Amino acid sequence: MKSPEDFLWITQVLLWNDEKAFERLMMKYLPHIRRYFIIQTAGNEAISDDLTQETFIRAWRGLSGFGRLSSFSTWLYKIAFNVYASHVTKSITTLPLDNDKNAFAIADKDNFATSDIQEEVREAIYRLNEREKVCITLFYIDDMSIKDIAKITGYTTGTIKSHLARGRKNLEKILKKQ
Repeated sequence: MKSPEDFLWITQVLLWNDEKAFERLMMKYLPHIRRYFIIQTAGNEAISDDLTQETFIRAWRGLSGFGRLSSFSTWLYKIAFNVYASHVTKSITTLPLDNDKNAFAIADKDNFATSDIQEEVREAIYRLNEREKVCITLFYIDDMSIKDIAKITGYTTGTIKSHLARGRKNLEKILKKQ
C-alpha cells in the first residue's frame, strides 16, 4: 500500500467501523473518481455523481475484501471501472457527446485546465471508444502506470499499450478534423 495515511484510515474502518475514517478516504479520492466518470460519460454530471456514489458504496461494503496487494487507489479505480462497465452493460442511458461548454466545468477542477486547446482535447477524448477512453484517461490524466491500469481493467499490458497507441492515433485524427 503506497499511502500510510490510507492504511491508517482503512485499519480504523475495519477495526472500529469508523465512518469518519472512511469519509476521509472518500474525500481524498472523490474528486479523482468523479473526474474519471465525467470523462467516461462525456461530461454528464448527473450520471457521474450517481456512478461516483455507487463506487463509494461498493467500496464501503467491500473494504474487508481489500487485500492490500495494491494501493487503495488502484483498488478503488477497479471498483469504479466495474461500476461504469455495469452502467454501460445495463444501457441505463446513451452517452451523447455534449457540446455544451458547461458540461466540462467539473472536469476542470482537478487541473484539467480550461484553455481552448485542452477543451478540444477533452471533447476528442469523449469521442474515443470505451476501451481507448479508459486507458487514455487512466494513463494520461490520472497518471497511472500500465501495471496499475492492468489491475484495474483486467486487460493485459500489451492490450493497454495497443489501446493507448490507437487512442493517441484516433485523438490526432479527431483533433485534425476540428
